[in-house]
Amino acid sequence: MNSPSSYVRARSAEQKEERRRHLLATAREMLSQNPAALELGINELARQAQMTKSNVYRYFESSEAVLMDLLVEEFAAWHAELSTALARGGKAGASFEHIARVFASTVSARPLLCRLTSILPSILERKVSFERMVEFKGNLLAVRQGAAQAFHARVPGMPVQAFEQVMKHTVPLIIGLWPLSNPAEMAAQVVELPELAGLRYDFEQDLAHALLTLMRGMAPAD
Repeated sequence: MNSPSSYVRARSAEQKEERRRHLLATAREMLSQNPAALELGINELARQAQMTKSNVYRYFESSEAVLMDLLVEEFAAWHAELSTALARGGKAGASFEHIARVFASTVSARPLLCRLTSILPSILERKVSFERMVEFKGNLLAVRQGAAQAFHARVPGMPVQAFEQVMKHTVPLIIGLWPLSNPAEMAAQVVELPELAGLRYDFEQDLAHALLTLMRGMAPAD
């Protein structure tokens, strides 16, 4: 990529998409280098991407918009993995228990997805345009509906609408469970005290248990 001083504006749609992808890849690398980071500075993003700040703003209206696009990528990648993971159980995997385990394991395997989801209402949705928010929410809804369809395919006895309701609650579950399962250093030390063991959270295990409880509660009566 060119340095800021020699930067040439992208002209074609392909060039613009290449620059946008470069910025997202740079942002992803920045976040991987600092796993505790929940925000992204445009100045530092521009520096590491070897672009000027003004050129970054040609592609993203704010740092929150960059993170939002990363989250869309994470959800898309997770969804692509979901059906394959669900099918690994064969006929024995056609159960609520299997769905809950697969959902929790595939989500927890993507910590960036969990981190970004955990700050969705508090940070990501603050400084983006109405049009960008409509696009993002549409992508989120499509992923949610696709997951519900995949679950319904495994357990046809549960209406897809019921699975959609289950999926509706998974985002707030991630928002709450991720930070509780990854507390700040002092809080982590405190909950290690034997008498406070009941305040410890295990993200994957607790997410699977919560999802299983939801599915059982929404299952049609025999």
